[in-house]
Amino acid sequence: MNAADDNRQEAFDDWRRIRQSLIRLGLERPWPESLIWIGAFHLVACVICHILYRYVTIAPLPYLATWSVQLAANVVMLRKLHGRGWSRSHPLIGVLTRVWLTFLIISFSVTSYSEMSADQANAFNWFKPAWASLSCFAWAMTAWIVSPWFVLAAVWTWATGWAMIYRIQDAYLIYGIGWTSLLWLVAAILIRNRKRLATPPETIE
Repeated sequence: MNAADDNRQEAFDDWRRIRQSLIRLGLERPWPESLIWIGAFHLVACVICHILYRYVTIAPLPYLATWSVQLAANVVMLRKLHGRGWSRSHPLIGVLTRVWLTFLIISFSVTSYSEMSADQANAFNWFKPAWASLSCFAWAMTAWIVSPWFVLAAVWTWATGWAMIYRIQDAYLIYGIGWTSLLWLVAAILIRNRKRLATPPETIE
């Protein structure tokens, strides 16, 4: 093995250690609880938007207010559970934060484009399935950074997008249920792994 191979192997080992330390941090810190809260806030926001869209109004201000309150609730919850500067608690958390902030920015951009083309938006609500495509991308990025298992999350959000297309009038509700069930499933897996690590191995007498 030459020097270049040694360097590549060392870089690979360093990257693996960083990823493993992130997973340990996810088990040690209240990240499963955070995912549960994020899912709950998201589901409530989507149910409100569903009710607004189906029975109240398509005016943009109530939707903007709903999503803004959801975002603020998530920020307050994360700071309360993890303290100030939580996004700098691990190098990869900072990277993931930037990935998901980019997702939020592009999602808002897509929605604002919809408001600028209201006739097309009201006819098909094309921007809602686009959220699922953006979610698929963000979960795929998370898979590259954290674990290949998150590819399944990307596939799930892709399937959610198809469901939104076939039931476009219920897209808010489908998006909320799809996302919340996914976040709660990830939280349940983390909690199970946390309990497994906390349980001492049985001693053989």
